[in-house]
Amino acid sequence: MKTATRWEKALAILCHLLILILSLAVFGSIIQNESSDLSIHTVYARAGNFHELDSFFHSTANPMWHVLVVLLSMTGVPLFTSAVIITAICKLLVFALTHYFFTRWLQGSVRQWVITLLAVICSLVTGLCWPWYNPTVYLGAGSPNLWHSATHMIAMVWMPLCVVQIARVYDEFIRLEPEMGPKTVLDWKELCWLCFLLLCSLASKPSFMQVCLPASCLFFLFKWFQYPKNSRYFLQVLGWVTPAILLMIFQYMYYFGIIVPVQSEMILEFSLGKVKTTAIMVLLMQAFPMYALWVTRRQPKDTIYWLTLLMDVVGIVEFLILGENGLRAADGNFGWGMMSAVLMLWMVTLPRYVKSRSGEAAMTAGKRAVYGAGWALLGWHLASGIYYIWYLLSTGASL
Repeated sequence: MKTATRWEKALAILCHLLILILSLAVFGSIIQNESSDLSIHTVYARAGNFHELDSFFHSTANPMWHVLVVLLSMTGVPLFTSAVIITAICKLLVFALTHYFFTRWLQGSVRQWVITLLAVICSLVTGLCWPWYNPTVYLGAGSPNLWHSATHMIAMVWMPLCVVQIARVYDEFIRLEPEMGPKTVLDWKELCWLCFLLLCSLASKPSFMQVCLPASCLFFLFKWFQYPKNSRYFLQVLGWVTPAILLMIFQYMYYFGIIVPVQSEMILEFSLGKVKTTAIMVLLMQAFPMYALWVTRRQPKDTIYWLTLLMDVVGIVEFLILGENGLRAADGNFGWGMMSAVLMLWMVTLPRYVKSRSGEAAMTAGKRAVYGAGWALLGWHLASGIYYIWYLLSTGASL
């Protein structure tokens, strides 16, 4: 076990501070643009009133960010400043969770300063920038890391917590099943925690849950076929997840014209043109993760790995075949789910790639070339992310 030295701990603290400062600067710039998503949702938050709780649902069915902004503004901080601070804290928390899980997954394989550097890289990468196709980086390509959507930012705080807990719920079953057999059930506190995390994610924004819940249901359904005598366990899990499923159904009824008719409708939207667009987006956002999956294909694969891969596939399929019309036709909301899953894919594949490389004591020239190509690809993603941040700060653009 390689313990962190004093300077490595100081570096981690410094990087957390720098991520916070960078986030405050970027969000402070973006919110000046009245057409930005951050500015629009701040206006929505202004209508919130704790004496009339339904006021938080006039414009959205996921009010967590708006509630936090109003709470901070009640301390005397101006509303728009509160929005910047809350969003920056969300970005910081995503970085902190990335750093925490990278430490758990990589400790003993690489030095702590490398883990900190990897967490910074994972928090900055975007889709690859092709100047002739997506000169502003995000538009036309998407990104695992978004800087313009406050509600997406807070949803990403809950994302790794949800995935890790879902995996834990299954791994605990695998640990107990040989001894308990068909009577295997989990401690209710594990499932209560899972239910809480799923509901919090939905209250932030249902974008990640739109890929997480279907993928998780498919995963557990497949495992149910593998363990047909353990229906008691699978029904127990389903019972605790049902509140989240019902809440997501309510949210989509709100957004897709059933509860609020003036919103929009969900439609099937499949075409050859969309196949091409989706393929390019997947390539640009997932070039390094896909390469890392290939390089590490012989490494052991845990539950988090399979869940993340399944979520990524579900996100791509949803974006490929579903769309919206009406007022929200241009919002691209089914792209949010895909981008959420991509960030989790980055969080899983980057440590696997580094761990695979650190496990190679002596490499042939061919293997050095293979890993070198991966580092070059990672550098391209990182350079694109840094350029995108510079673009946002220098132009005042909202996307």
